[in-house]
Amino acid sequence: MAATPVPDPGRKALGAFLRSRRERADPEGTGLPPGGRRRTPGLRREEVSLLSGVSLTWYTWLEQGRDINVSPQILLALARALQLDEVERAHLFRLAGLPAPKPAERSLDVPHAVRGFLDTLLPNPAFVIDRCFDVLAWNSAQEEILGSALLDRPRRELNSVWLLFREPRVRALMPEWEAEARWLAGLLRQQAAYELDNPRFTELVDELLATSEEFAALWEQHDVVEFRSSVRRYRHPVVGDLEVSYVRMALEEAPWLSLICHFPEPGSESEGRLRKLVTLPG
Repeated sequence: MAATPVPDPGRKALGAFLRSRRERADPEGTGLPPGGRRRTPGLRREEVSLLSGVSLTWYTWLEQGRDINVSPQILLALARALQLDEVERAHLFRLAGLPAPKPAERSLDVPHAVRGFLDTLLPNPAFVIDRCFDVLAWNSAQEEILGSALLDRPRRELNSVWLLFREPRVRALMPEWEAEARWLAGLLRQQAAYELDNPRFTELVDELLATSEEFAALWEQHDVVEFRSSVRRYRHPVVGDLEVSYVRMALEEAPWLSLICHFPEPGSESEGRLRKLVTLPG
């Protein structure tokens, strides 16, 4: 006797999700001709087929959870027809076992709550970067470390890698500059595989290759590293030597952004010096 096929739970979940979004979709604004009074809310299967260009039979099979192949083009067409937002579209692709498409545009806006959170971290220096290492927000402790003049500059220069290789005052702050430079170049090289279609990433690398022989030499080595929490040392002109650990945290609501926070050992001389450097609100 032939074995009974075991239903694919992923396909069943995909079908259930498509059905739920179809029943929630608003027929108005789709360009469909008025269809009279509807007995149930949402779109009919025939309407989803018409709007997406996917055959009615094929779409019905998808909702039924049948084990059929589905292409990214079909999923994108269905996402448009069902008026899915970015989160729902990514979920649709994951249910189909395909990588979610990149957002058409990554906002450079840092969520308001995240900006507020940066201030709660004082006296610990913290800042937000995107996947090109552009610095998008920071707290006053980070500004005291680098100096306000370093942060008052064109947006394209507000970048961790650019500042490390191109700004002499940043180099002077870091007694272990060579190790930092090698590590950061490796991080950038590792990120390059994900940013092949990002013009900002290309602009940054091209400028550094043209203006920094040290960066060009490291880039040519093709060394790649992943981020690891570690210790960073500063030689600050006002308070002296600082030793801080640092961590990177992804932002769930904007996954192309990361928050970097530096913090000293509790009770250490570095903690006392940071508190002297940063004026905390009373």
